[in-house]
Amino acid sequence: MHVLIMGTGGVGGYFGALLGRSGHDLQVIARGPHLEALQTDGLTVETVIEDDFTVPVHAQPTPDLAREADLIIVAVKSYDLDQAIATIRPAVGSSTTVLTLLNGVESGERLAKEFGPERVLDGVAYIESFIREPGVVAQVGGPRKVVFGNRNGVNGEREKQLLQDFLAAGWEVELADNVLGALWSKYAYLGPYAAFNTVTGLSSGQLCEAIECESLMRQMVEEYVAVGNAEGAEFNNDAVEFILGRYRNPLVGQTSMFRDRLRGKRIEVDTLVGAVVRRGAAKGVLTPVTETLYAMLKPMEAGSTPPGT
Repeated sequence: MHVLIMGTGGVGGYFGALLGRSGHDLQVIARGPHLEALQTDGLTVETVIEDDFTVPVHAQPTPDLAREADLIIVAVKSYDLDQAIATIRPAVGSSTTVLTLLNGVESGERLAKEFGPERVLDGVAYIESFIREPGVVAQVGGPRKVVFGNRNGVNGEREKQLLQDFLAAGWEVELADNVLGALWSKYAYLGPYAAFNTVTGLSSGQLCEAIECESLMRQMVEEYVAVGNAEGAEFNNDAVEFILGRYRNPLVGQTSMFRDRLRGKRIEVDTLVGAVVRRGAAKGVLTPVTETLYAMLKPMEAGSTPPGT
């Protein structure tokens, strides 16, 4: 396959590098010092589960228009999605598949609106990874897993072939009949924790030490689950308890949204929190706790380093 990676960070860089190592033609979109390092030295992956490796890549700030992409993996921050769409548009042809691995539940809808639902697949990535230095992606934890599928629930030969290609490349991957449920499952865990973690700076285990705080987090998770169910996510009856059990684990680390705040970077407030408020209102589902956390996070959206850091 001719594979284009739009967003060569921790997610796109790691899973793209595996495809490149397995023999697929890999083109990556990057910018600044990261782009320069990729052009000079290739893409290096440091990983805790195997030896480090480097793959050659065709790195550019915009796609090579000499040929259309067979597969485009979109793995940018959600607030960069509009720019990403404009960038990849010339590389999208009649046989191109666009796979989104963004946080939240809205990127697939946005991409389908632009390129047609027949070309777009939704995906969920479970991995702890980041750019350690220009040209180097570090995978430091997480199951390194991707769940993907067609949002309409009908996975055909295209999806089955991609599954085989991903497995052959060494991905931990699952083809889901209910990818909407997978999207909301991660969302209901990540959104509330990212909100509380970013506002307080405390880990999930620390937050759960206070009964009052854990109760408030529970209410927020319940709101996410209620909105998700209203949209057809079909959560299990024990979904809230399962998520709270994960929050109580003292080994759960900080969220990327909190790390972005520490660096004074823009944060994904609208995608991880605000979207639930909007979608809940559209479905007639009340979300008072989510609305409160969204209001507290909104002033930090453009970038706000905490005092004393």
